[in-house]
Amino acid sequence: MMRWLFWQVPDERVNHYIFFMFLAIFVLPWLMNVRFTSLGYFLNIVWLDIIYYWSYRFSQRINRRKDDKDGNDTF
Repeated sequence: MMRWLFWQVPDERVNHYIFFMFLAIFVLPWLMNVRFTSLGYFLNIVWLDIIYYWSYRFSQRINRRKDDKDGNDTF
């Protein structure tokens, strides 16, 4: 969890991150007629950021596995 605290979005993914956060924080709740408190916005931003970090880390592991030339399944 400490890695997530100091993690920053890579330059090539900034636009995707901003779109994802805007969609999840403003558009989806508006479509479902949900209203957040200030604490609700904060917790959702933290929760979504953690999810984005995990998905990015998982995609990096998949890409490393694809680039593995020696044929074994090590990272």
